[in-house]
Amino acid sequence: MLVVDIPGRGELRLEHAVLDVNGTITARGDLVAGVPERLAALAGTLEVRLLSADTFGTLETVAADLGARAERVESGADKVRIVEGLGTERCVAIGNGANDAAMLEASALGIAVVGPEGAAAAAVHAADVVCASIVVALDLLLDTRALIATLRP
Repeated sequence: MLVVDIPGRGELRLEHAVLDVNGTITARGDLVAGVPERLAALAGTLEVRLLSADTFGTLETVAADLGARAERVESGADKVRIVEGLGTERCVAIGNGANDAAMLEASALGIAVVGPEGAAAAAVHAADVVCASIVVALDLLLDTRALIATLRP
């Protein structure tokens, strides 16, 4: 569990990291450099769940490479249902697409990334934090002092 006390906002008690795949942790199906090491460092703290419509057909390979559980989804509504099933108050969600917006909004912490495929305006508006890359987003979870500095009022 990752516990982060944000002055003026309260305590986050996160157990799950729900990650979009295409455009978030991969660039056209290939893992973004630095992602495997950072997810390995988070493994003892957060359960990682990968969600994807699998546009590039690499979901199973990416999941195996990361040792993470993956689920194929058809829509943003599917992503929200998964987050709700895990407990919205226990999830950090990271994504870049329009179909990630509702998941980012529903989660206790929503992080939009401007990844190799850009970021949909809906995702940016729904997020608590916007990061220049997935590496930056994962680094916020690894050193929560930066997350606190970003979110404190």
